Amino acid sequence: MKKLMYVAVYILALGFYACGSDNDDEFDCSAGTVAIAETGNKYRENSSTDNCEAYKTAMEGYLNNSCTEDKELIKIYLSQLELLGDCTIAGKKCLLCKNGEQKTFICRGENGNAFIQESNNGEITLRDTGVTFDKYVELSNCE
Repeated sequence: MKKLMYVAVYILALGFYACGSDNDDEFDCSAGTVAIAETGNKYRENSSTDNCEAYKTAMEGYLNNSCTEDKELIKIYLSQLELLGDCTIAGKKCLLCKNGEQKTFICRGENGNAFIQESNNGEITLRDTGVTFDKYVELSNCE
């Protein structure tokens, strides 16, 4: 019986050792930075649902793994995540619209109006157009 007990303890110990954590699943913050840049560029070129979701996933992974302590950068990423919404066209809070060669993010405000997303000194702000979001999208070339 004593030998059986030793065998059981040995098997349990071996099992715990074999199931220990692997470092293969660690998040690479350098690769995360590159992923944000690449997926962000793809999303700006083509604001498809897939590109939106990839961009969101890259930012969320970067933030969830505490890759930066820069409060301004964190604020920018959180703001961008909020503006992306759930990446579906119907529920999208922001769309990429073209006016000639210029591309601008247009966002739906709480009052239903279209807001133009602008960057002032690194801070993202929204300016009310005075036009409803649906009307602005109808009259513009938005994706």
